[in-house]
Amino acid sequence: MSRNELKIGTVLSMLTIVVSSIIQIVYTPLYMRYLGPGDYGINSLVQSIMGYISILNLGLGNTMLRYTTRYRAEGRIEEENSLNGMFLVIFSILMAIAFIIGVYIYMNIGEFFGERFTFEELKKTKAVFLILALNVVISFPMGVFSTNITSKEKFIYQRGIKLLTIILNPIAGALLMINGFGLIAVTVSTVFFAFISYLFDIVYAFKLGMKIKFSKFNNSILKEIFLYSFFIFLNVLIDQIYWGTDRVIIGKYVGVQGIAIYSVGAIFNTLYMGFASAVSGVLFPRINRLIAEDRHSEVDEMFLKIGRLQYILLGLISSGFILFGRDFITLWVGKDYIEAYNIALWIMIPLTVPLIQSTGVSIMQAKNMHQFRSVVYFIIAILNLVLSVIFVKRVGAIGCAIATGISFILGQIIVMNIYYKVAVKLDMVKFWKNILKMSIPIGIVMIFGYVLNSYLSEVNYFNFLIKTSIYTVMYGVLLWVMALNNYEKSQIYIWKK
Repeated sequence: MSRNELKIGTVLSMLTIVVSSIIQIVYTPLYMRYLGPGDYGINSLVQSIMGYISILNLGLGNTMLRYTTRYRAEGRIEEENSLNGMFLVIFSILMAIAFIIGVYIYMNIGEFFGERFTFEELKKTKAVFLILALNVVISFPMGVFSTNITSKEKFIYQRGIKLLTIILNPIAGALLMINGFGLIAVTVSTVFFAFISYLFDIVYAFKLGMKIKFSKFNNSILKEIFLYSFFIFLNVLIDQIYWGTDRVIIGKYVGVQGIAIYSVGAIFNTLYMGFASAVSGVLFPRINRLIAEDRHSEVDEMFLKIGRLQYILLGLISSGFILFGRDFITLWVGKDYIEAYNIALWIMIPLTVPLIQSTGVSIMQAKNMHQFRSVVYFIIAILNLVLSVIFVKRVGAIGCAIATGISFILGQIIVMNIYYKVAVKLDMVKFWKNILKMSIPIGIVMIFGYVLNSYLSEVNYFNFLIKTSIYTVMYGVLLWVMALNNYEKSQIYIWKK
């Protein structure tokens, strides 16, 4: 892979996240205006249920990427072709299983949500579920082609297609809503764009030379693949419990309005995670190569470099949201959704640590050391599930956010940092010294932001724009002077060129 491929791929990733953020900011109030918070809550709920069906891929996407990269590096082209065929068969079987499960869920939606949903809400929920389930079911075998493209590190194509879809999809949805079409039409539009991207992936994968052979399946490799995939699947399951179950619980005990408020808060954390993964997401193939070549010191260095770069960005977002997030939500969707501010904070603050350490997950997967993390996260996820049910009954939608925040602190911060140090042998002392040093200018600029808030206290667009602009400039200046090292400054110069 050329340096330009990685660089442009990363730029496209960042651009995708920025564009996605802008679109969500514009699209969400538009959605609520034309379709209402009820439909917004229904869509968010069904998306969460789709997440549970999607985990049936068993983590095989990352597993296929790992073995495809290895076979190609070793020149085992015939085995790579057979691997493509084997995974296509496996994913086709999983597609059939997903279809059966989808039918079962569809038949029981009314029984599960009937207590809090009206008849009309249940009818819409079932219709949206049916449309999105079709997309998820078909996505299983389609993943073979997109993974093959990723293994060849064609990030410009993949990020470009994703960016184009992110732009066109909401434009089509907005036009449908404005012209009087409802939730069902908007959902169909979303699935249409997904199908188009699948077709592009198939064509491009074969253009890159992808070949599929349905022969010479190695049973020992198959066993090894499923053993490796199991713990990745466990991680995906845990992520779904963290991010998907909350809406289901809220729908069960609160209703669609509660889901809508929670989903507004969750938008910020989704975007937050997206910014953090923009760089690390393109590095998994490179980390695999470094470990395969026994260049472990470079892996440790990459962990620190990426963590610092992520913290520069996430520090700005999180500190800015703490100071100005309440004003933003008021201006964005109205005072009725102000609870979303506290929901977002309960998740965003503890989430920052695992996000700036996200490269560590790729390192563990490449070293085949992710089993411990999976077990720990599974235990913490069950705790999160139990606490969410208890808290949501007492304090409403925010109870799920409180439970998630507590779970992050216990599992993803305390336990995993110990494991990174003891087992993975990453230099966590050096890592945290760097992060704490960078936190000093962030703390100083937050004090400045607090004073700025007191002088421009009236909530309006002009004051908000002035405050955030001044804060961003001050943040950049203080970090440049007090925190950025020579490497980071040099990277900024390079990107300018």
